[in-house]
Amino acid sequence: FGMNMLFVGTHSNVSIGQPLVEVPLIIVNKNGQRFQDETRGYLAVNHKMVENKFKLAYWILDSKAVEKYKDTSLKIFFDKQKVDKFDNLKDLAKVEGINYQNLEKTIKEYNEDVLKGKDRYQNRTKLLDTIDKGPYYAFECEPQIYTSYSGLEINKKAQVMTTAGTPISGLYAAGDVTGHLAYQAGLGGGGISGLVMATVYGRIAGAEAAK
Repeated sequence: FGMNMLFVGTHSNVSIGQPLVEVPLIIVNKNGQRFQDETRGYLAVNHKMVENKFKLAYWILDSKAVEKYKDTSLKIFFDKQKVDKFDNLKDLAKVEGINYQNLEKTIKEYNEDVLKGKDRYQNRTKLLDTIDKGPYYAFECEPQIYTSYSGLEINKKAQVMTTAGTPISGLYAAGDVTGHLAYQAGLGGGGISGLVMATVYGRIAGAEAAK
């Protein structure tokens, strides 16, 4: 079915992802280019990294964003992660090993798009704010798998299904051995998993099997 991933700071091995949907930042690869609408969240960005074989990516923020969100959405970010601070983008690119010419072009075009209200490359529509006030901040991260969506497919009675979509008589399943229900429902993730899935479908499986 797929996999679920979080950003992991390369210097901390601590997972983080929430600021993507709350803070105006961009994410670039080593070549200094954006590759996804960041506000779609960590899962969409991580999948794009895996798809394009990007081992590392960099969150780029300016001081406007940090000042506004440092005590809220970015608090755990700065508490748990290694975030580098630079006076200018050229120094940032040099230290982080990012192509400076491309990064400069990326941010210039992004800022132009913010002012026009239209992201020409990634069609981003939320959290549009320019990145133009130093100091600038960079966070190096990589994708890391923390759970799988794979497993046995079950129906509403907790019956295990065949690949043809028919229930197998007398066979029931619940919990982590089953496929991620939110993914099967087309939700892409969320809370329909873990203990909730095991508890609800464990009870259903037991009741159905007892019949």
